[in-house]
Amino acid sequence: PVNEKVLYVGTDDGLIQVTTDGGSSWTKVPVSKLPGVPETAFVNDIRADLYDQNTVYVALDNHKYGDFKPYLYKSTDAGKTWKSMVGNLPEKHLVWRIVQDHEDKGLFFLATEFGLYCTVDAGTEWVKLNGAPTISFRDVTIQRRENDVVGASFGRGFFVLDDYSPLRGIDEA
Repeated sequence: PVNEKVLYVGTDDGLIQVTTDGGSSWTKVPVSKLPGVPETAFVNDIRADLYDQNTVYVALDNHKYGDFKPYLYKSTDAGKTWKSMVGNLPEKHLVWRIVQDHEDKGLFFLATEFGLYCTVDAGTEWVKLNGAPTISFRDVTIQRRENDVVGASFGRGFFVLDDYSPLRGIDEA
């Protein structure tokens, strides 16, 4: 969204690919290069930051090998190095999708195997959204005009958090 020539692609065979020249050349990043990620993991979601062209977020999955750990990472150098965003998520908590707020760069929403979560501090502390059932949410998106978060559950329906804008700029106090 910041630079149309910077693209990130994640695959189900354990690769992240990055281009900074609109696709003329690509750099492959095996997921095993991310700290603590097994080579058998695959990419559930990869999202470019809305504010910085070199920042990207990735949600990875290794459940087909009996591993239900949450693998959620951020890179600020176009995929060269990665840092975990798992924060305080439970140990066995598969992550499916991540979405960043379009006005507050530290506000994110996360679709997980056991509900919807949000963070106001870019992943240090995650909070389960009250009112959303404890079921598998496979997708989450933001409806910008109304400032709604929409979560799609696995076979159960859609859930809407109506006008989440009060979460912007919130702090611990």
